Amino acid sequence: MKKTDKIRDKDLAKAEAALKRAAKKARIIAEKTNTPLVFYKEGKVVREFPAKAKAKRAS
Repeated sequence: MKKTDKIRDKDLAKAEAALKRAAKKARIIAEKTNTPLVFYKEGKVVREFPAKAKAKRAS
């Protein structure tokens, strides 16, 4: 769906922002508890520890 298209469902219109907030909170919790985040990337399931990923990006 293009951003120029209007979304008729009010809940659906706010879903993207809610998912981004949830992802941010999940990353913070995973860092604090030293647990991996699990997500899909390029059609594959990926387990990533946020602290290690942050170190890779910094170097």
